Amino acid sequence: MKETILNIEDLSIWYRTYRGYSRVVDHIHLQVGKGEKIGLVGESGCGKTTTMKTVMGVLGNDKIHVPNGKIEFRGKNVLTMKQPELLKLRRTGTSMISQSPMSALNPVFTIGQQLTDIIKYSGLYKKNDKKAIEQAAHEALTSVMLSDPERIMASYPHQLSGGMRQRVCIASALVTPKDLLIADEPCTALDVTIQDQIHHLLRVLAEEKKRSLIMITHSLGVARELVDRIYIMYGGHIVETCRTEDLFQSPSHPYTQGLLSCVPRLSGGGLSAGIYGYVPDYVNPPEGCRFCPRCPHAGKECRTKRPPMVEIGPEHRVACFCYAKGEPKKEEAE
Repeated sequence: MKETILNIEDLSIWYRTYRGYSRVVDHIHLQVGKGEKIGLVGESGCGKTTTMKTVMGVLGNDKIHVPNGKIEFRGKNVLTMKQPELLKLRRTGTSMISQSPMSALNPVFTIGQQLTDIIKYSGLYKKNDKKAIEQAAHEALTSVMLSDPERIMASYPHQLSGGMRQRVCIASALVTPKDLLIADEPCTALDVTIQDQIHHLLRVLAEEKKRSLIMITHSLGVARELVDRIYIMYGGHIVETCRTEDLFQSPSHPYTQGLLSCVPRLSGGGLSAGIYGYVPDYVNPPEGCRFCPRCPHAGKECRTKRPPMVEIGPEHRVACFCYAKGEPKKEEAE
């Protein structure tokens, strides 16, 4: 049994809006072991990034309301931490690769200033040891395949391309050792060859240096390549969780089956089927299963009650009444 580094229990996160509370995350459970690679997969807007930003403590109380649940990192509840504890958590415990490089980088400081500040305040080096700090920054930029670190260090964010800015964001997350790395679609703006190299780098960090990784993605292909376990998220609910190989051998929740049916196949066979409908309105979400309006197997109970998480195999759990009744309705993966 791996040591648990992150434990999320019964967590709900609501945004304050002019229409009322938007219940984006609703009673979710998630665990990450030391050195484990986890995938958090789902459509845009299902609550993946909101959950991880709450883990980082970067969403202020003026924006969100957490009515219940806890987030334990190394046994301490992030939700009750004071500002100095949160700063220490971000400097030495966790780091996050942002999906949007333009909003993650400060436009008025050079890349070198921003990278060296991260290293300086991590406590790994003496603040006056400029040579060692700059060397660490150069190595971080080189590790993400930026071949001219001197020029990059002297540049401002607007002087770099989108792909280069994205790699700088990855470098800033990797520049100091952290127990947990959260990667939010880290290769969105990158070429496929660079994507493969970045994925390899993340895999090496997790496997050789025993760092934990949470990969936020809407691509099951990326998750299949990189992670050990997958959590499928829909409408603020975790609907299925299992080991990666089990998910592709036996996709069980109707939403998971729908996601796999959306993937184009090299062997042909026509266009991908897609999933009918839209994500729910979080201000007025469905009373029962949030996937119910789009589910081909929905019954009366699905409309009024939330399905329980049922274990259907080793480390394989599904939130669906089909399995709760012992009568699974699932399609064979092609």
